[in-house]
Amino acid sequence: MKRRDILKYTAYMTGAAVSLPLMTTLLTGCKTDAVATAPDFKLSFFSEEDFSFIQGMVDTILPETNSPSASAVGVHKMIDSMLANTYNQEDLAVYKKGFEAFKKYLKEIVEVDEFNYQLEKMEKGKSFLELEQDDRIKILKSLDTSSEYKDARDGYLALKQQTIGYYLNTEEIATEFLNYLPVPGEYDGCIDLASVDGKAWAI
Repeated sequence: MKRRDILKYTAYMTGAAVSLPLMTTLLTGCKTDAVATAPDFKLSFFSEEDFSFIQGMVDTILPETNSPSASAVGVHKMIDSMLANTYNQEDLAVYKKGFEAFKKYLKEIVEVDEFNYQLEKMEKGKSFLELEQDDRIKILKSLDTSSEYKDARDGYLALKQQTIGYYLNTEEIATEFLNYLPVPGEYDGCIDLASVDGKAWAI
């Protein structure tokens, strides 16, 4: 998949312009697959606790369907590595602020009685990632459209964009779950979607 197409898909799927740090990471050609598949992967940015949270979040955003989940192709590992190795200190400060606000929001929202009416299977004492997938999605959709929790929303949006961007950037997804032609053939601007199995083109 061309990197500029990844940015377009990411912006479309998140409903917002792609952040500059993520745009720079993807456009400068940072190879993420090597990180995702490294047998000796070690954390560079997150604590073990936060890394576990990130893994659960990327799979909430992109769970397994007819294609692998985000963590199955190593997206959580990519996020840790890219933050440590490609983000400057100013961008990291902004990211950390949003990330901490996002975590705090999720912790508090599952403890507030007034939110329970939106959740069908809410159980007291559970963390966000212990909730049913449908309930997690309801909470995230509520935050996505909120104007009240700006820092938390920014933190969620940054993570969501990373998840989608790095997911589309993996070789496995581009070659096995999108239409992929290493050497493009003749251009045809008007084709039946069914003729390409209803899939977007990787390149």
